[in-house]
Amino acid sequence: MRLPRHLATLLYVMAAGTVGGLSTPVEAAAQSRTHVLIVVGLGGTAEYRETFHEQARSLREALIEEHGVRDADVVYLGERVDVAPDVIRDRSTRDNVMGTLSRFAEDADASDRVLVVLIGHGTSGSGGESFNLPGPDASPSEFAAALDGFPSQSVAFVHTGSGSGAFLEPLAGPDRIVITATRSGRELNATRFAAHFVSAFTGEGADIDRDGSISLQEAFTYARDEVARHYEAENQILTENAVLQDGDAGLASTFAFGGPGAATDVPETDDPEVARLYEERGEIQSRIDELRTLSGSIDEDVYLERMEELLVELALKNREIRAAGGGGG
Repeated sequence: MRLPRHLATLLYVMAAGTVGGLSTPVEAAAQSRTHVLIVVGLGGTAEYRETFHEQARSLREALIEEHGVRDADVVYLGERVDVAPDVIRDRSTRDNVMGTLSRFAEDADASDRVLVVLIGHGTSGSGGESFNLPGPDASPSEFAAALDGFPSQSVAFVHTGSGSGAFLEPLAGPDRIVITATRSGRELNATRFAAHFVSAFTGEGADIDRDGSISLQEAFTYARDEVARHYEAENQILTENAVLQDGDAGLASTFAFGGPGAATDVPETDDPEVARLYEERGEIQSRIDELRTLSGSIDEDVYLERMEELLVELALKNREIRAAGGGGG
């Protein structure tokens, strides 16, 4: 079941504004799920295959270990599963990619977010633009159709490869962020954008406002500027011009990872009172997670009422933690 977007937002506003619990967009996002699909396409050469895999592996690891995304909610599809069967869920065929997005759409609540990251090569020719995959390639229109399955969720689509600018117009829409390494489908040289986009999440240089989180706006700005610096240092003509298209002004700044509320583990503390409050907060979060598993199997009004009660309870517990000197995330 998907909550209507305005109702889901209302629940968070009630928890944040009425009781003063969730004070930042990141804290609010921490209470919803972020479904992440990382797709590595055809490398073409051993060097590219190794590079693309390392970028995808690093991004996956950073999102889970540093930025609070649940392991189960990150799907990495790669050209070859045997390269790292412990982290690569399946081959990155077109059917598997679209099938994963379809499963995300079935599983996602209205307050959830979806992030799709493509790492690889794009092509453009008489047959149109596409992202290169093992077997049939995937076109912008096919991805657009898949993303239509998220009518109320915030969606971010990041294509880090060559010719990615051709995906901008077909994928644009409200509540949607589209980031591409190039501004058109005609910029077909291999790109450097992916390396720096991943570095935005694995390092500290991209956190422009120093709030402890990395927004997609910050990751984009960091990657774009680092790419430009590389070409300038090498005295080369810039052959990739990254673009960020925000269908909801400001969404890219609030679609963030990490910061307050991102950690899934209980923070360490020597204060037994704060430790008790952290434990109680964890129990509330577990009840929220359990309720989500009932989505679609119970009456919608009952689901909304229970979720509202839990979110308010969570916000109050965060306020208690802050008052006791802890980090109420």
